[in-house]
Amino acid sequence: MIREPQGISAPLSPGTFGHGGAYGTQVWIDPVKKRAHLLLIQRSDIPNSDGSEIRRGFHQAAEGL
Repeated sequence: MIREPQGISAPLSPGTFGHGGAYGTQVWIDPVKKRAHLLLIQRSDIPNSDGSEIRRGFHQAAEGL
């Protein structure tokens, strides 16, 4: 759960929860904004998909930033 959004999670609300899977797949539920962010990629060359620039760009695009 995200308590204090910052960095890659900055566009999300406190209380957002989710899970990162193998090969970069991500899902995050933002109960404040009533949104689900679902990123379906299959990349083995992302060392930390939770902290990837792909995820940052995805959240920013989803929020219209």
